[in-house]
Amino acid sequence: MEEQSGEACYRDLFEDSRDTVYVSSKEGKILTINEAGMELFGYSRGEMMGMDIRALYADPRDRERFQLEIEATGAVKDFEVPLRRKDRTGIICIITSTVRRSPDGGIIGYQGIIRDVTAHKKAEEALRRSEEKFSKIFRSSPDWIAISALEDGRLIDVNDAFLKITGYSRDEVIGRTSAELGLWVDPEERKRFVELLRQKRDIRNHEAKFRLKSGEVRIFLRSAELIELDGETCIINITRDITERKRAGEEIKKLNMELQHRVAELIGANKELDAFGHSVSHDLRAPLITIGGFSRRLLKNYSDVLDARGREMLKTIQSNVGKMEDLINDLLTFSRSGRQAMRLEEVDMKGLVEAVFEDLMTGIGGRTVELKMGELLPAFADRALIRQVMINLLSNALKFTKPKREGQIEIGSKREGEWIEYYVKDNGVGFDMKFAKKLFDVFQRAHKAEDFEGTGIGLSIVDRIITRHGGRIWAEGKVGEGAAFYFTLPANPRNNS
Repeated sequence: MEEQSGEACYRDLFEDSRDTVYVSSKEGKILTINEAGMELFGYSRGEMMGMDIRALYADPRDRERFQLEIEATGAVKDFEVPLRRKDRTGIICIITSTVRRSPDGGIIGYQGIIRDVTAHKKAEEALRRSEEKFSKIFRSSPDWIAISALEDGRLIDVNDAFLKITGYSRDEVIGRTSAELGLWVDPEERKRFVELLRQKRDIRNHEAKFRLKSGEVRIFLRSAELIELDGETCIINITRDITERKRAGEEIKKLNMELQHRVAELIGANKELDAFGHSVSHDLRAPLITIGGFSRRLLKNYSDVLDARGREMLKTIQSNVGKMEDLINDLLTFSRSGRQAMRLEEVDMKGLVEAVFEDLMTGIGGRTVELKMGELLPAFADRALIRQVMINLLSNALKFTKPKREGQIEIGSKREGEWIEYYVKDNGVGFDMKFAKKLFDVFQRAHKAEDFEGTGIGLSIVDRIITRHGGRIWAEGKVGEGAAFYFTLPANPRNNS
């Protein structure tokens, strides 16, 4: 009775899945497919049963690639391929499958899941175009565009036109306030401007006088709007020098429309980026939660009716759900690390490292790992971002010292002019120096994924954070003899850019 109940549950999961679940012979004959598959490809059950699965491939060579890969490894994961529906409509899918074997071990077919990711791919392309549009507008605009903190006017980012018009360098403006730069000829005017912006949320065609680095005062027309960046209220403004136009009495209407259009494009691009982040966080996690929950229930409630192979497959599903969740989290962290507003302060690096290491040690079981701390000088940086740097580097050291009987991690620093140079060394497996420059690229790994877990994003996050602080990062290592990561951070506020 329990066996029948288990089979019924399996059948329900099979038919209720939102993804295509299929079983095929080695030659490509479809043996079983669920309702989601028939709906996706537009065929009836009678048409699909016994169909040559190659008819679903847009390019038959992709089927050959699939067979070569799955028969070489026994499984494929997220095999991306263009397929086509009955009406010849093209769709982009990812296939995750395993081989089916006969009692004597021979391959007799394949079974797996096909997921339609066409919408996701379109969203990725839309995001790429949005980012490209935002960057092009921001960087190439002949008007100055600036993003600043609402409360104190601290400049978060400016375009090249801002620097050219005002005469300042990027190092002189980023992180400093408009008051420190003396930009506003009348400081009280900024207070009135901010108060008006609080009330209206956006301002168009505000005329103001600004003082350039040279001391020259010119007249500008600006449009601004409040936006939220990583929890901080900021002002995004487009400012055009209208001194000569004012003197010549040029018409203002055309300029008005152009300014409004550019602000709308920038705000729209920013909203698209935020919307994509929310989509990744929610829409990708929801199916993972379902898959993880059902696989846990199967293991808990139906373990006795599953053979060892079945239980192992469910454990593999759970493991891969965890890996996907880690990847989503790391991708979001990577995205935020480049857009998060920095709050610069003097950071107690010694206390930060001690706290991070203590947290990490709680999750490594009974391993023996020695942490040697040399002098750790304070840095002027964003504490939250630098904490992420130390989490990633120390986690890396703990991971790659696992094969060692006793892990050793050494961390310290030294003053180099206006910079502090830090290092994190370990006695782990090390790496070949030919991979040194690629370590900080997204998804680049110096070791096989099956040997060491991870998403290949951690060091990319570290690189982005250090670069945002104006510092640099590099690595040294030798196979079997450990690795060392070095990075620099500003010793004082003037070096942040």
